[in-house]
Parts: sequence; structure tokens; C-alpha cells
Amino acid sequence: MARAFTEEEKLEIKEKIMETALDLFHDKGTKSLSIGELTRRVGIAQGSFYNFWKDKESLIIDLMAYRSRQKLTGIEAIFPQSLEDPIGFLSQAIYKYSLDLMIKIKTQPIYEDAFDIFKKYKLSEVDRIEKLYGDFLKKLVDYWNEKSAVKNADQRGLSNAFVGSFLLCSEYKHFDDDYFEGILETYIVSIVNRYIDL
Repeated sequence: MARAFTEEEKLEIKEKIMETALDLFHDKGTKSLSIGELTRRVGIAQGSFYNFWKDKESLIIDLMAYRSRQKLTGIEAIFPQSLEDPIGFLSQAIYKYSLDLMIKIKTQPIYEDAFDIFKKYKLSEVDRIEKLYGDFLKKLVDYWNEKSAVKNADQRGLSNAFVGSFLLCSEYKHFDDDYFEGILETYIVSIVNRYIDL
């Protein structure tokens, strides 16, 4: 009989699976990677994978959330830089985040596969990513309110700058390459300007 993992061990194993999966997905793409190979590299039984995810697609959704959380945490570390120009700070943060995402979609098969999965997956799974944006914006707006940097900031409105840029990047192929970055930036800046009152 296999021994049960402690909660701490489960967290460590889950993170190890995600980091290993990212490495393998970057090398092989998501379609050619088997759960068996992934669990073999992590050093766990293949059945243990299903204690964490129901299938490979669920893992990919979690990986997107995992990477998004890491990026947003990095932006949180520089919140003090936002006080001088809240609109410019948030506009550039979303724009750079979006461009980075688009480059990954173009160059790393895992990201293109992930967007294909998002398009067909249950809305509740996609909502988890949007919740990350909402949580990030709440922290930023709370920080601004503490520092009296803005009069008002509509978090739900600002969340649409993230969601919309996410959707634009996932459909970048429909845009002329020469204009896409300008269109993306214009969209983000206009949304951020609309929902922040200085």
C-alpha cells in the first residue's frame, strides 16, 4: 500500500511537477509529452499525477495560472514606482505583460496550446486566471488608496484591460504585424485612462 503524502509533500510534488512540465513542454510541446514521461522525471508513480490534475489540459491551465502569478508578483514588488504616474505604470505593466505573452505564444508551443485549451475549456477554469488579475488590481488599488495616489480606480473596469489584452494577444494572427503593438497599447492605455481618476 502506498503511503499518503503530507500536505507539505503534496505542495512540493505539485510544484516539482509544474516546473518539470514547463521544461518538457518547452522542449517537446504539449501534444508530444506523455504523463508517464513527466511523472518518471519527477520520480513519482504515474497514478500520483491524477491526485493533482484530471488530465494534461488541467495541468496546462494550472501552468498558465502559475506563470501569471509569478509575473504579477514581480510587478507587485515595484508598486512604489507607480505613485508618480499610476496610469502610466499600470498601462506599461499590462502592455509589457501582454507583449511577453504574445512572444511566448509565437515562439513556445505550450502557450499556443494553452490558448486553444482556454477557448474550449469551462468558463470556471478561465475565471481562475481572471481572478489573478482581479486580486493583483485590488492590491494595487489598495496601495494607491493608502498612499492617496488616486481619487478613484474602478477595479472591474481595469480588469478588462488585462482580459482584453489577453484576448487580443491570443488572436494576434488576425492583425497586421506592423500595427498590432500600437493597437494593443492604444487599447490598454484608453481602458486604464478611463477607469482611473487622478
